[in-house]
Amino acid sequence: MDKEQVAAILVDIGTLLELKGENPFKTRAYVNAARTLEGLTEPLANIVAEERLGEIKGIGDALQQKITELVTMGKLKYYDELKASVPPGLVDMLGIPGVGPKKVKALHDKLGIESIEQLEAACKAGKVATLEGFGEKTQSKVLEGIQFKRTYASRHHLHTALTVAEPILESLRDHPDVIRCSTGGSLRRWRETIGDIDFLVSSKNPAAVIEFFTSQPGILSVSAKGETKASVILPGGIQADLRVVTDAEFPFALLYFTGSKEHNIVMRQRAIARGLRLNEYGLFKSKEETRDPKLLVPCKTEEDVFVELGLGYIPPEMREDHGSSPRRSTGSCRS
Repeated sequence: MDKEQVAAILVDIGTLLELKGENPFKTRAYVNAARTLEGLTEPLANIVAEERLGEIKGIGDALQQKITELVTMGKLKYYDELKASVPPGLVDMLGIPGVGPKKVKALHDKLGIESIEQLEAACKAGKVATLEGFGEKTQSKVLEGIQFKRTYASRHHLHTALTVAEPILESLRDHPDVIRCSTGGSLRRWRETIGDIDFLVSSKNPAAVIEFFTSQPGILSVSAKGETKASVILPGGIQADLRVVTDAEFPFALLYFTGSKEHNIVMRQRAIARGLRLNEYGLFKSKEETRDPKLLVPCKTEEDVFVELGLGYIPPEMREDHGSSPRRSTGSCRS
């Protein structure tokens, strides 16, 4: 197995452990390890063969054994046993908007729910509303999420996504608390079809921007609403996610949330080769993961990040693993 395949399995393990209610530090260790592997600048097989996994920060003895087994054997007994111990329907339930691992575990533990069909029946019977931490409102949202998953579990054409995204982008541009904003993800890369819409905003007042975003005309429902991010369902069943960052973080977050995953991996590898560390929070003078502002390499724009890495600017639509013909990019505001 290569590093991408191993990383995907480590993320799955983290999700499965969370569904089982394992220690959060343990679940995050797998996700962090996956991210570390994706940023490697040499083949994982070489590192395993030379027994150098222990030199990588965050890869302890247990993870070393599991990664080695995956690379050398192509499978992992622990992973197979873990999957077998978790009803597959629980993983399917994670695809319902607003239903995360903690809710899925509670539904399973307290009501014995193991499938979306059982969850729907429990909601209609009013059982979910009686659970601590749920209530009538959450029960209604779960039913809406199930219907959304069934109706709109597909990708959307670029033109359709632009039609609903551009008015919101214009509104964000005009908001007094918004410093800079842009679309991200597959929409900014101008893919022919997109799964959801990503918006990125820099602001000194995230709460005001989140409130404004979730109150936009035409929004069908609000799936999630936190201090710096929110998710809503737009006409046509398209999910839209907003992330609010500081203006200093904006260039790096824009690069990261535009993707693609393969492009981000290459950029992180480029940074590491130059003795730097690139993530969604910044470009740092460090070989380790950090958010220390004292180590930050100042970049005012996304273009500056490319310059610091010794690269010419790569348009969003070219940031695929295979490349694509240039097209105009979606608008951004004051960037």
